[in-house]
Amino acid sequence: MIGRDLEREFDAAVTNVLSVHLERLRALGVAPATIARINLAYPALGIASGAIDRHGVFVPGDGGAHVVQPLVENGGLVDLIAWRPAAPTRWGLRTGLGWLLNADTAFSTRWDGEVLDLYATPLDWLRTDARGAVVVDWDAPDLDSLRSFERIRCGNDMLGRTLRRALDRPRRLPRIETMEARRAA
Repeated sequence: MIGRDLEREFDAAVTNVLSVHLERLRALGVAPATIARINLAYPALGIASGAIDRHGVFVPGDGGAHVVQPLVENGGLVDLIAWRPAAPTRWGLRTGLGWLLNADTAFSTRWDGEVLDLYATPLDWLRTDARGAVVVDWDAPDLDSLRSFERIRCGNDMLGRTLRRALDRPRRLPRIETMEARRAA
């Protein structure tokens, strides 16, 4: 599911947002001004019923209500992340194509001091005025792009250790061959 189908699914989730959902987030420390500020290219969040399967995929349908947020890269919606306020450390992705919550903003600020603030969960990110980013897929190949920052500040020690382990993994190196024509003497 990509493109228009994903857009329609997110639009439906956005229409499900009620004041009770916003009040719940407010009670968890999310400022209403944060939600208003990040409603730029895409709405900040939606609400959808569903479940997260054993592979980390959010499957809409039967199940509890989840906060659904857009994962935007290069100005386009590539994925949705779904999580429950009661368990913000457990989330599911809709397509598996997204890897970083707030990617476009995070990388556009890279040149403004080369500092990135990373948070452990989407809820932590919302609580801190939606500044910085959240890695939502630690196995994504794009994770290496975090190396382009001069400094990364992590929201807690565990996140810092996780980031260090992820960036310390050996990189895959392809077999390199030359295609020079060899001339016989």
